[in-house]
Amino acid sequence: MKKTLLALAALASASMANAATVYDKDGTQLAIGGRIQAVVYNGNYKKAHNDSTLVNSSRLNVYGSSKVNDVFSVFAFTEWNMADGNKAANGESINTRDQYIGADFNRYGKLVAGKTYDAIYAVQAVTDIFEDVAVTAQGETCADRRTGTIKYTYDNYGFFAQVAGLTAGDSVLIMGSNSFTGLSGNDAANDVKGGYSAALGYTFDDVVFGPLSLKAGYSYIKGTDEASSPLSAKSFDTFKNTAASVSWGDDSNGLYLAALYTQTVTEYEELGFGNEERKMKGAEIIGGYSFDNGFSLLTGYEIGDETFKNQKKKFITRRIPVYLNYKLNSNFNVWAEAEFDANSSDEAKKAKRTNTDTLLSVGARYTF
Repeated sequence: MKKTLLALAALASASMANAATVYDKDGTQLAIGGRIQAVVYNGNYKKAHNDSTLVNSSRLNVYGSSKVNDVFSVFAFTEWNMADGNKAANGESINTRDQYIGADFNRYGKLVAGKTYDAIYAVQAVTDIFEDVAVTAQGETCADRRTGTIKYTYDNYGFFAQVAGLTAGDSVLIMGSNSFTGLSGNDAANDVKGGYSAALGYTFDDVVFGPLSLKAGYSYIKGTDEASSPLSAKSFDTFKNTAASVSWGDDSNGLYLAALYTQTVTEYEELGFGNEERKMKGAEIIGGYSFDNGFSLLTGYEIGDETFKNQKKKFITRRIPVYLNYKLNSNFNVWAEAEFDANSSDEAKKAKRTNTDTLLSVGARYTF
């Protein structure tokens, strides 16, 4: 889940940090990059039933840009997840992670269209810097890159503003899934009419030990409110996401502190319960330090509160993530990561709405 803290353009920049430029002439550039990694997970990840296992994966990305004039240029970025040759994720040998085209108006902002994050991710990203653990309060919303997104970003003179629109689509990714699961099974596909999102923020430069950034955002998605099939017990209606965050410092250099509060409300129709409302709210607080010798350590505390209104069910998850990384050079790093339960409610443990077991992993990655 390791991400950059800047929105949009920085996302591509981070992915292409070690990319090889294969063409650069007359203001037109083409670069190719990617990564290959292997991670050992303990059995609590349930990646190989209840046994520990090693999982290898890779990504490949392409970035192209062309200067039109002194204040305007165009660009495109795409990145694919590649199957490991044994069992393809979601039945696909290759799946698209990001894919968008855009226009860079220099100091006047950037505009993109395609598959990418909505605007509220710029708020959530401050605590989404672990590898596989954390984001307890977010409920996997940090994984929601959506096809059909049009987004404008302004980031200048300390001010940050981002607005995005979502066009209609079938099985849209929401809360990390293309379908919504309540408490009684029979998933409903996330078919949507459209949506919008916005984020605002301001960054104060060099406050004691680094930049201090404040952000807030909101996202709204309207469903078709129709059952995905005659036998489906559910129909998706609306999804609303509110978030506010503060970050202090640089997550890759020196001391870094961050906190996030977020709340999501999903409304849907469920057979036997009528109009149901699922609310998930919580907070994430993290802190860490990156040393000059390549070592970095990160930990925190996270709490997520999930409630089903009509069914009067409540699940509280409390987790402590820990991350140790060693960067040998700009291309290669190794890490160890863990997440421990911090007195989650008995209801959460019994229902297994989230993983309340101890998670352990060790990984290595080469980025090119």
